[in-house]
Amino acid sequence: MERQAAKHLIERKDVIVQAPTGSGKTFAYLLPIITILRRIKHNWPLNETGSLIVVPSRELAIQVSSVCRRIADPFNLRVATLIGGKKIQEQMEKVKKNGAAIVVATPGRLEQILSLNGDLRKNFKALEVLIVDEADRLIDMGFKKSITEILAALPKQRRTGLFSATQANTMEELMKFGLRNSVRVTVVDSKSLVDVSDEGCASDAVLPGTLQCFYSATKLSAMIEFIRNEPQAKMLVFFSTCACVEYMKKILTRLLKKRQVIAIHGKKKHNREQQVEMFGKVRRAIMLCTDVMSRGIDISDIDCVIQFDIPRQSSWFVHRSGRCGRNGRGGKSLLLLTPEEEAYVNFVQSYEKVSLKQIKIPTLNAAKAEQIRQRIVKMACSDRDILECGSRAFVSFIESYARHDCAVVCPLQNLDVVGHAHAYGLLRMPRMDELRGRDLTAFKRADIDTSSIAFKEKAREKQRQANLAERNEQLQQISKEEEERAKEAQKVLIPAVRKKRKRRADAEKRKEWEELASDFALLKKFKNGRLSKKELASF
Repeated sequence: MERQAAKHLIERKDVIVQAPTGSGKTFAYLLPIITILRRIKHNWPLNETGSLIVVPSRELAIQVSSVCRRIADPFNLRVATLIGGKKIQEQMEKVKKNGAAIVVATPGRLEQILSLNGDLRKNFKALEVLIVDEADRLIDMGFKKSITEILAALPKQRRTGLFSATQANTMEELMKFGLRNSVRVTVVDSKSLVDVSDEGCASDAVLPGTLQCFYSATKLSAMIEFIRNEPQAKMLVFFSTCACVEYMKKILTRLLKKRQVIAIHGKKKHNREQQVEMFGKVRRAIMLCTDVMSRGIDISDIDCVIQFDIPRQSSWFVHRSGRCGRNGRGGKSLLLLTPEEEAYVNFVQSYEKVSLKQIKIPTLNAAKAEQIRQRIVKMACSDRDILECGSRAFVSFIESYARHDCAVVCPLQNLDVVGHAHAYGLLRMPRMDELRGRDLTAFKRADIDTSSIAFKEKAREKQRQANLAERNEQLQQISKEEEERAKEAQKVLIPAVRKKRKRRADAEKRKEWEELASDFALLKKFKNGRLSKKELASF
C-alpha cells in the first residue's frame, strides 16, 4: 500500500487510499511528501509551504508531527503544528519566524488562522501536496465546512491524498473537492491490494483478513506457553517498567517452578552484576528486565528475547532483539502484540527496517489464560505483597504506555485496559487519571474485601497493622476535633438563633397588639355613635 500510494503521488496523481488501521497509512504519505519536496527544492524558503497535512484531532496532529519531524529534520524540512489549545498569535509568529515546509493542522484552527493571517495564505501558493488523514473521521466530526474553506485557500495545481478506513457517502462528496486524475488504492486484507481509477468501487469497510494477535487477557498466558514450549532455552524478557519486572518476577517464579527466574532493572542496582553473572551461568534461566539490559550486555548463549511490552522508543526494538543470536548463533525474538497494536508491525518494519513474521502458539487458548488469571487472583488473595505489587505494576504500565514514542499508531485510548487488567490478575481496578471516562464495566472484580488481605511476611504485616492502628487513631482524633469544633460552633450559633427567634416573636406580639388596639378604637367609635353598625362590619 505504501509503494502504491507513494508511486501515484510522485507521478502527480491524486490518491484516495482506503486501508485498515495499522496498514502504514501515515508512512504512505510522509515518505512521498519528503521525496517530492526534496526533488523540487533542497532548501525551502521561510515564506513557502510545500505540504499540508490535515488531521481530525490535536492529539493526532501532535503525533503525526512527531513522526514527521524525525523523517524531515535530516533533510532540513521544517515542520509546524497548528492546533487548538494554543494561542493563535504565537503559532502565527512561530511560522513566520521559523518557516514551515510542512504544516500539520487541525481543520478548525487552520480555518481560523487562514481567516486572520494573509501571510499563511501566501505561503500556501507554493503548496505541492495536500494530505487529508482520517478523512472519514473529519466528515463524521462535522468539519466539512472547514475543509471546504481550507481547499479554497490552496492552489488547484497540487497533489491530493485522502486517507481513510471507510468510504461513506459523505466521503464520496469530499472526493469532489479539488481532486484531479485520481486513483483509488484499496487494501482489502493484509495480502490483497486493489488499485483502481476514480471510477472504481470499494467496499464500505476494510479489516485485516489474516492478522492474528493475542487478546490482552491472554497475553501473559501466551508468554508462559511460549516459554514452556522452549524448555531448554535461555531467555531475556523485556517489560516497560521496573514495577512490572518486580511483579512478574513474583508471579512467574510461582508459575514456572522448574525455571530459574531472575529480575534486573534500573532501580535494582545493589546486586545487578551478581544477577547478570548468575544469568550467564544458569543454562535455562529466564531474566526479566527493563531496557537497562537492551544495550551493552554481551551474554553469548541467549536463545530467545521476548518483548512483553512494546518499547518506549521504537529504536530500542532493534537493541532488544540484538541481545540474542550473538556471535553467529541462531536466536528468536518474540514480540507480543494485542489486536489494537497491529499497526506497530508496519511502524517497525517501515521505520526500523526490520522484517517481522507472525507465529502461532498452538497450546494457547482462552481456558488456559483464565486458569492462570485465577491462580494469580488466588495468590493476591493470600498475600498482600502480590496484591500491591500487581496494582503498582499495572499503573506503571498504563503510565508508560501513554508516553511511548509511537502513540500515533498505538494510542492509549485504543488499548484494551480491562483485558490487560485481567492478564495482570488484578483484584480491583486502580483509579487513574489516564482511565477517566473509560468503560471498565467488563472488569471482573474479585469478591473480597481487599483491606482484609494480609502480608504473608509476618514483619510486614505487623508493621501494616501498626500503621493501620496509627491511622485509625489519627482519624479518631480528627473526628474528635471536628466534633469539638461543631460543639463550639453550636455555642455561638444557639444564642444567635434564640435572639433571632425572640425578635420574630416580639414582632408578632407587636403586630397583634396593634391589631387589637385598632379593633378597640373602632368599637369605641361605634359606642360613641360616630360609626354605624354597617361601617363597623366593613372593617
